[in-house]
Amino acid sequence: MKRIGVDIDDVLMPWADTAHGICEAAGITNGATITHWEFWKDYGCDPQTVWDLLDHATVHGGLYDAAPYDGAADALQRLTDAGHTVHLVTARGFLANGPLIRQLTCAWLDQWSIPHDSLTFATDKRVVPVDHFIDDSLRNYDQLDSAGVDVHLLTRSHNQVTPCHRRRVDSLAQFVELVIA
Repeated sequence: MKRIGVDIDDVLMPWADTAHGICEAAGITNGATITHWEFWKDYGCDPQTVWDLLDHATVHGGLYDAAPYDGAADALQRLTDAGHTVHLVTARGFLANGPLIRQLTCAWLDQWSIPHDSLTFATDKRVVPVDHFIDDSLRNYDQLDSAGVDVHLLTRSHNQVTPCHRRRVDSLAQFVELVIA
């Protein structure tokens, strides 16, 4: 049995795409797409403008309502069926409206029947001991890798850097296949 760590945003659900859509609807993107995590730089605006807008979308709905990626729940179920435990570790819930975001996260996991053995809200993903981890953040990848975790970076528009020495996967299903193999 292995302990598998899984990020939520942009691994199980399209958080960045949803946030970008909200920013587009508000007219603050200047026609730009997201190319890195600090996407307000892509937009040419102040970060507080983006965070205020996303905070509003948290309270009034939209930001945490997106459906999971196709096959996400099935991929995690494959891990549990293979005898592994799934530990969701997410950095969401540490900005404005943190308690609401945590509540919405728990409701979202229940709504979509996302298999997991634990849920941890932490900005440092190393707090949950795991054998394997999948994340979309370059910083999280590097921290987990330096801690000796077999980590894979899920390719997303905001983590495209070259050269990239990190182990990448193009889908959660591909990561699951590597773990099960």
